[in-house]
Amino acid sequence: MFTKEYQRSWIKIEVARGRSAQTCFQELREAWGDAALSYRTVARWMKLFRERRDSIQDSRRSGRPHVDNHTIELLASLLDVERRWAARELAAEVGVCHKTVLHILHDFLGYCKIAAHWVPHKLSDVQQWQRYANAKDLLNRYQREGDDFLGRIVTLDETWARSYEPHLKRQSNEWKHPGSPRPKTVRPTQSNVKAMFIVAYNINGVILHHAVPQRQTINAA
Repeated sequence: MFTKEYQRSWIKIEVARGRSAQTCFQELREAWGDAALSYRTVARWMKLFRERRDSIQDSRRSGRPHVDNHTIELLASLLDVERRWAARELAAEVGVCHKTVLHILHDFLGYCKIAAHWVPHKLSDVQQWQRYANAKDLLNRYQREGDDFLGRIVTLDETWARSYEPHLKRQSNEWKHPGSPRPKTVRPTQSNVKAMFIVAYNINGVILHHAVPQRQTINAA
């Protein structure tokens, strides 16, 4: 009910009447109680009004850039086409400062920068459903048999360790809304420099690990 602007208007009138800051503060407290401005604030505004300030509104802060609807819509349309824009590239494209772009992206459009999730290769729909079916079958068995089922599992895995050209994680960053699915990207092409490793493990940890000599063929034996 008693807004800051309303109280400032009253203070402006009291300044014209030649009242002191202490008197104004006491009368504000009597009239509005805890809703009254603090003494320091009252004294500051009285000083501003004595210096011929006319407005009772807060001055625009440098940290709060002016934003118009056209700029917001333009940034949104650019991100609809391409999500990997850098903030400084968007600023140059739209013609506003870098801080204004970040302000719009975070506070108006609700975007945040999320890096892509690395995956070894892209699975087809059939492969994804097959993995889902296998995982569901194992979960059902665990629910029926409990920890005894886990204790009987021995997993044997073999993998190639390759060298490849490094790719910075930040290069895959995209602007996304909170809760949006994380983007995925396939790892860079690997070189022919590689080594085979075999690891066997169970519920208690690694049972066996083996580095395969170069040019040796891996078979069932």
